[in-house]
Amino acid sequence: MDMGTIIIIGGIAIGVLSIIIYALIAIFYPEWVGITGKVARSAEKSHEEGSPETKNNFGDKL
Repeated sequence: MDMGTIIIIGGIAIGVLSIIIYALIAIFYPEWVGITGKVARSAEKSHEEGSPETKNNFGDKL
């Protein structure tokens, strides 16, 4: 194999490895890659204008 072939194969291997690592991070740590989790999504919806007020029952636990 000449040097050009090795560089192309190495570039493809690095690209595939990067995609696999990104997919694993997206599965286990979705917030790190910009995927909003269920808790964050419900918090965002509760802050929208016109959304119904929800009671958090914090005072009941004191």
